Amino acid sequence: MVKRNLMLSSFVPAAALVGSAAAATQEQAGPAPAGSVVEAAQAATGETPEPPSGVVNVNTATLQQLELLPGVGPSRAQAIVEYRERHPFRRPEDLLSIRGIGRATLNRMLPYVAVEGETTLTRAVPGVHRPTQRQAP
Repeated sequence: MVKRNLMLSSFVPAAALVGSAAAATQEQAGPAPAGSVVEAAQAATGETPEPPSGVVNVNTATLQQLELLPGVGPSRAQAIVEYRERHPFRRPEDLLSIRGIGRATLNRMLPYVAVEGETTLTRAVPGVHRPTQRQAP
């Protein structure tokens, strides 16, 4: 019991010291920008980014158009195309049948998904990490 109290009493001051050092560092550096680098630059210049508008028809969209959706990269876009060749999408929730698309991803996609009509979304939805494509050496 004495060892436990001794160990705990030496830990508390050390934790307080680390916490105050972290707070001082954050005060000097300022808050980290949220979102993408582009969004941070627009915020610094006073510009407000306009949210993308439009939809992607998952039954007719190209691979590049499918990649405009949040959470969809090249492999997931290919999986959507392969799935729709066998089973056309009747409702957006059918995307849950695609491996890697869960409820959270679907919820981010829903405002931009259509199963009828034209694809009208022309730029990627911001705030979603998209891996960069590597250039061939």
